[in-house]
Amino acid sequence: MTSAQATALASRSRVRWAGVHLSTLDRRGLVALLQKAVEERAGLMVTFLNPFYARATAASAKLADTVDRFDVVQPDGWGVVYGARLARVQVPERAAIEDIERPLFEWLAVRSTRLFLFGSAPGVAESAAQVLRTNFPGIDVVGTQHGWIDVDAGHPGRIDPQDAADVADAVREAGSEVALVGLPTPLQQEWVDTYGPGLDCAFVMTVGAYLDKLAEGLDWYPRWMERARIGWLYRVYREPRRLAGRYTVGAASFLAVVLRASISAEQARRRN
Repeated sequence: MTSAQATALASRSRVRWAGVHLSTLDRRGLVALLQKAVEERAGLMVTFLNPFYARATAASAKLADTVDRFDVVQPDGWGVVYGARLARVQVPERAAIEDIERPLFEWLAVRSTRLFLFGSAPGVAESAAQVLRTNFPGIDVVGTQHGWIDVDAGHPGRIDPQDAADVADAVREAGSEVALVGLPTPLQQEWVDTYGPGLDCAFVMTVGAYLDKLAEGLDWYPRWMERARIGWLYRVYREPRRLAGRYTVGAASFLAVVLRASISAEQARRRN
């Protein structure tokens, strides 16, 4: 499979939902696509859509346009899966980075793949890198950079163009094959959209708060909560001040997004 074919495969898995093109790969398919991307140095840009991000893209045409330039936009959260199914979009399952971490990193380790970790508070990316090295000895973490460069510069929520470009230079100079970017939305999507195509990576993936979880260890969610599909409750338990509003008041806003998407899909079917 050539890089052009890898991009075509990613494109064929996308279906329009809630203002963006949502990818419909299952977990095995997502891992297989990322493996092909590494083999062919395809340069894919990968992101995820959870209920919070779905609300953000629905509220911002600029962010929705940015997300639509990604090659892969995978459902992250059962709310998105079920919401898309209401609009008859055949999403097989949630496929977040936590769902594919072991098979993906095991395969990357066999190839001694070079990774760059960018994001989270100072020291977190380094701790996450150590977890990867311990559990997957073949992985070569060639660089880390914390994600608080906007905070250090005195303007949270806005990264200076020079600071953003400096990180991109570090990723390139390290010879990175894969870059994981864990910044708040929309910063992570904007950074990848701007600099991802020029990094010469096999794929660049936004991962949100995943580096914080990885820094604590693999399999961050309790298994029984994952099986019950209520991992979000564990997140609220761990970070109530930051996430309680997202999963209470925010849930109503997400429901409105789902209803609008379902109505739009039904109207489109009737027109056709």
